[in-house]
Amino acid sequence: MTPARTTARAVRSVVWPPLAGAAAVGVVLWAVGMAVSSAVVVALAAGALIAVLQRVDATVEPRPARRVHEARDGARGEVLDLAWTMVGRDGRAGERALRRLREAGARRVARHGLDLTDPEHGPALTDLLGARALTTLTRRTHPLPTVGDLTHTLDVLERLGATRSRPATPPTDPHTRSPR
Repeated sequence: MTPARTTARAVRSVVWPPLAGAAAVGVVLWAVGMAVSSAVVVALAAGALIAVLQRVDATVEPRPARRVHEARDGARGEVLDLAWTMVGRDGRAGERALRRLREAGARRVARHGLDLTDPEHGPALTDLLGARALTTLTRRTHPLPTVGDLTHTLDVLERLGATRSRPATPPTDPHTRSPR
């Protein structure tokens, strides 16, 4: 089949149904007794409706699957998310960044045998972290710490490292076996 013939068939399949429908509607309305001009207008409207209905696709569009965001420690976007939450209102640190900093600080301090929430560990925490970093980690009231306080505390926690300052207590009797 030649390309001209293929094109003619495609045009015919698109143009023929609206023209045939419009002509049929116009003839029926004229035969019923409608004025010729009114029958032509209604026939043109019917032809346009048929042309539109030819182009309508009745299949339902599939809905895209919802993305599930998994927050993993060390993920590529974690640093970017934290950077965007660093500055809150009035140039102060954002609450989300402080929450993450408190979690990291609690883990680092726990490796040294201390607890941020225990008031008895206050002097040992001040010796380990310093007053400014301890205040940043424990303050829960307004005003929020500044971004400078946040970065200072991050530096202190980074320098603190993951090693223990006190050795873990060894078991009392090395010859006893675990019940597991």
